[in-house]
Amino acid sequence: MLKFKQIIEKIDQLEEANILLAALELQVFSILDKNLLSAKATAKKAGSSPHETEALLNALVAMGALGKKGALFKNTSETYKHLCETSPHYKKGFVRLRHENRDEWAGLLEILRNGRDLSQFEGEDDPEFRRLFTHAMHERSELYAGKVAEIVARKPVGRLIDLGGGPGSYSEAILNKDKKATATLFDRKATLEVAGEILAPSKTFPRFEFLEGDLFQTDYGKNFDTILFSNILHIYNPKENKALFKKIHRSLVKGGRFILLDLFLSENMTQPYSAALFSLTMLMFTATGKTYSFNETEALLKATGFGSFKRIPLTEGSSLIEAIRK
Repeated sequence: MLKFKQIIEKIDQLEEANILLAALELQVFSILDKNLLSAKATAKKAGSSPHETEALLNALVAMGALGKKGALFKNTSETYKHLCETSPHYKKGFVRLRHENRDEWAGLLEILRNGRDLSQFEGEDDPEFRRLFTHAMHERSELYAGKVAEIVARKPVGRLIDLGGGPGSYSEAILNKDKKATATLFDRKATLEVAGEILAPSKTFPRFEFLEGDLFQTDYGKNFDTILFSNILHIYNPKENKALFKKIHRSLVKGGRFILLDLFLSENMTQPYSAALFSLTMLMFTATGKTYSFNETEALLKATGFGSFKRIPLTEGSSLIEAIRK
């Protein structure tokens, strides 16, 4: 049970979130780089007010996001590594997309009162957003790719197609584990361009093919041994996913493996914690999506010709479901 004090603490985290988001918006971490700068010098480069900027910088020091020496401010090793543009480990996708975070979540109440505004999902996909999103997905996928690869490559992978595979981070990790496997990365044009840049230095790159298309309209091909469907299920409603599962069934060899990676809920729809909260994210950012339970997903799989299900937990609410084409 969440105590009243904990409820207050959760709400008060809005303060910390907005402080960090303001710092990202002003590019504070990139301005500081590896330097020691005063609040006045930082404000001048950020185009902000010196007195107010000093209050922001002091708050960031108090949070542990910056260091301070006398009247001068500096990045920590973590903020330089991940949030400064000159760092080779700069999380470009994460930083750019978080700029919009406050306004987007401010719309939750409107959605709860009046339902989703489907007009925001009309029109063509924005290539620039897709590029940034792909970088962000790569940055996030790096945290899980090794464990996913270990699970998938415990059996021969053969011909793999990674549907809506984004940056190809999971596929690359799988090919690193299974030296005989090949992969087809399927996604939008803008996404595949970024994926090509990310994957080019990898030793696995010669074993990749790239297929541009639409999940519902494009023919994936036939005779794949393994199909990976990572973080796609939650975008669509049951009817849409059932249509995709039928296509996937036709693309697999008999006995082939269908690997679903997502946040899955228990049957009471309240656990695990991150998966339950993710349901609200899907209300805000998809036209028909939701978080599915294990049983809901396996019922769809059974209805489209799959069986022999295995549930394998990963971390932070994410799990794998492995299904076999009958």
